[in-house]
Amino acid sequence: MRHAPPYGGSLGGFHQPAYGVPSGPGAQGVGTLQRGGGGFLGAPALGHPGGPGQAGGWQQQQRLSPGPPISLQTQTILPKRPSSYSGPQGPGIPQPQTIPGGTQVVVGTNGGRSMIDAAAAMTDTQSGGGGAALPTRSMTIRALNYKQPIESTVVDADVSREARNIFNRITMGESDTMSRLQLIRALIEDRTVCAFVLPGIDGRRLMEDEESYEAAHHFFNDVSRGRQRVRFQEFLANFRNTKVKHSNATELRAIFERLDMNRDNKISRHELLMCIKGDQSVFDFFLKDQVEHDGDEEELSQAVDEVYKAICGHSKYFDFADFVAYFRSIAKVEGCGLHQPIDRRQKRVLIIGPGFGAQMNPAQTQLVMQAGFQIHWVHHVPNPEEAEFLMLPHVSVIREAIDQVRPDLVMSGSKGGAYTVALWQMGYWRGPTVLINAHPSCTELPSDVPIVVTHGDQDPVYPRPRAELEAIVQTGSANMCFLYYSSTSGTLMSGHTPRVGDAHNMASLINFDTLPRLMESVLCPEGPELHMMRTWLDRLAPPRMEAERMLGYTPQKLRNFWVSPARKGSYGAADGDSEILFDVQPNSLEFRWVANAFRTSAKDPSTYGTVVRERWARMQLVRIQRIENQMQEDTGYQPYYNSVKHSLEAQGIEFVPGVHTRWLFHGSSAIDSIISNPIQGFQPLASGSQGEAVWGRGTYFARDAEYVAAGPFCGMPARDGTRRMLLCLATTGMSCAGDPSHHGILPIRKQPHRYNSSVDSLSSPEIFIIQHPGAAYPAYVITFLV
Repeated sequence: MRHAPPYGGSLGGFHQPAYGVPSGPGAQGVGTLQRGGGGFLGAPALGHPGGPGQAGGWQQQQRLSPGPPISLQTQTILPKRPSSYSGPQGPGIPQPQTIPGGTQVVVGTNGGRSMIDAAAAMTDTQSGGGGAALPTRSMTIRALNYKQPIESTVVDADVSREARNIFNRITMGESDTMSRLQLIRALIEDRTVCAFVLPGIDGRRLMEDEESYEAAHHFFNDVSRGRQRVRFQEFLANFRNTKVKHSNATELRAIFERLDMNRDNKISRHELLMCIKGDQSVFDFFLKDQVEHDGDEEELSQAVDEVYKAICGHSKYFDFADFVAYFRSIAKVEGCGLHQPIDRRQKRVLIIGPGFGAQMNPAQTQLVMQAGFQIHWVHHVPNPEEAEFLMLPHVSVIREAIDQVRPDLVMSGSKGGAYTVALWQMGYWRGPTVLINAHPSCTELPSDVPIVVTHGDQDPVYPRPRAELEAIVQTGSANMCFLYYSSTSGTLMSGHTPRVGDAHNMASLINFDTLPRLMESVLCPEGPELHMMRTWLDRLAPPRMEAERMLGYTPQKLRNFWVSPARKGSYGAADGDSEILFDVQPNSLEFRWVANAFRTSAKDPSTYGTVVRERWARMQLVRIQRIENQMQEDTGYQPYYNSVKHSLEAQGIEFVPGVHTRWLFHGSSAIDSIISNPIQGFQPLASGSQGEAVWGRGTYFARDAEYVAAGPFCGMPARDGTRRMLLCLATTGMSCAGDPSHHGILPIRKQPHRYNSSVDSLSSPEIFIIQHPGAAYPAYVITFLV
């Protein structure tokens, strides 16, 4: 269950917020209910004349808060307690049970284990009776702490065999125990071992990079628990706990066995080529959408050669551990941590009708109805913003609907937000919530509840400053609340405003499947903000996604393509050669991937209406050059990459390459200066958008190459008519909505951590702005003909 309704009349006494009525002319506020020692009785409404509170009656305590004048009904409303529920989740929803102290809670079951959906926090207070003060107990009702259970993992024989293979590589098969020195040596010399033990770390630089070195020692300490040597069973136990949760070893084993025709756990280059040629399923696994199976044989052979090198470098063969390490490394962005696909067909959504716009905004209603969720409505409640509105009886109607539907998500819009806030305050709902338009009565969010709040800076009905909304979201639990804010850009010198924020009807929610994606995000255990950022990748066209995946999202993967001596670029050239540009051969897969990233962009049309895409697809690519500048990567990009990774981990967020790093395009008339700078090529604080910082100060990057080419960003064409732009690997971290008022410092996300970049849209961003010179590495120079 995702909620635990506190059944009003059965509780021993409670203290919980609710709405109050006006207290004098022009005053309005939110009150609290406090019951005395007897039964449930009515009491005079706040602001009306009346005597002292009576024992057993309601006392209403006012605190000022913005919002419409709404109040509790002054008679007792006892919502009907639901009987045993039988619905899509099956029969047997448990009834309230009594725990010590006389408090009744709902105890549910989850996979055979019981859990308390509501907890009573008891405090002592006093009732202001007509005579002597009577002792009372005040109890705050907290609903279920919404967390998905972590399923236990089952380790099969393939996983054990996989762990044994890695352990033998570390010990060289000489013993059944592993020393710290053996581990360090294997991490440096064997990249397969490093990929399993310390994924994302380049073992070759272990002795040079302090962070990597410390990570290796921490791993050994965790496994050894103070002993000098580690036995295989201890290593396997750690391997089960840390690696198997996302293991697809069984699936990979099936493919590997098709390759391993000699059954010797060794795959040569020739075996790989023959199997890919002769087995369509193996071809699809390795090279689908890259080359034609029955096409040019030389092209196929080259593609297989590049895959082989990516798996094992220049070794004579690769084994199962090499094979698994490679495919896990390239698939990291697709499945990690708490990220789980949401099956919309299995999710029940309860929508509060008033304010949602069924008549005024039918496109929004139609989008939700066609999104695939199970939609339920509560229409028979009135407008809560009417004068002298009595909230409690109508909130009880919504509560009964919650009891009947058992929703996974509750959603409201506009004036319906008043009902949502009342549900939170009265403890009737503590599950995932989407609040379209931040209603004035919403001044803080409940803890341990996943919430998405959407608002536009052009809202004339509920005009609320962005800083105020950001402060409200901060009151919720970390990584569980997300402000989807639609903002207006600055104005260009031409007088044109490139993007205008949403008004009250939140038009941007209708585009690009945005509202259904927000509904999914609030249901995702990893949190709505991170999940929404993941969906940005889903907006890319498949060829673009494939190209990015093959190029990789980390500096380590990028360097695999380098051809300079020892892959060190100009920094490592022994003869002092300063060459940093290397031509990418037109017949190589690397050229094809960069070209696909250049020519294709997103599934969605550009907001800026740049170039007709059919015409852009025919744009002539003249040359692609790879930039190999190790000093710029080592002293600028890599340290910033590491610092963002540490910052996210400190905030409880898993750093995911491909989500927190992005392939982006940049146009400049100073490309030569950017790529040759030995330390930092970009200068954000001196940059804008051609002098017009429409989203604030910083260095601007575009998702689409066509956007860069259509503007003045690339400078004047060369004599032959060609122009140049950069394809960069940028560490964007956590992104917020851009704003013209940003002057190089972005808002706080979680004290003391700020956002790492800003974007033009939180729905499907096309523009990224970075504020740090080391946040982007220029990877390729692309020369094209207009």
